[in-house]
Amino acid sequence: MIFENQILNYFGPNLIKRDINFIINETLTQEEIVIITEIGLPNTILDFNFTTNISLLSPSEIVIGKVHSENSIILNLESRNITKNNLNCFLAKSLKHLVLQLYTYDHLWKNVIPNKHFGNYRENSNFKKYAKFLEAQLLEIDPDLLKNDNAYFWGSLIEDIEFGIIG
Repeated sequence: MIFENQILNYFGPNLIKRDINFIINETLTQEEIVIITEIGLPNTILDFNFTTNISLLSPSEIVIGKVHSENSIILNLESRNITKNNLNCFLAKSLKHLVLQLYTYDHLWKNVIPNKHFGNYRENSNFKKYAKFLEAQLLEIDPDLLKNDNAYFWGSLIEDIEFGIIG
């Protein structure tokens, strides 16, 4: 599977593999089980931390991680969407999409920008080009990512890059 190799090669030791109990195992798809137990979740990308135990929050929600603000990262068992709980902030339409989106964001900052793919980040408003690049890459993963209410997290992040606020 290209997805597995790409993620394993890129994140290596930053992937956190987790054991899951029988009850939670019964609620997950096979793809989710493989990602959580065999591939692992990329730790400390953005402010995401996947070192806490996976726990059942409600019959339809599992906590798969935390952000530094102590909000939980939630996998909704009905929609399979990933959200930050207290804000019900949409992150991804599946666990696989979340991992690919985190890979895309991290790759931008660790490879594309340092290699000056569009020139020096801070010169000639090049940060706008990097924002467009990130947006295009994220939309390849999920064409609906920036539509309607889904856009808050990733849309805000792209906007912060576009205006040179981060970086």
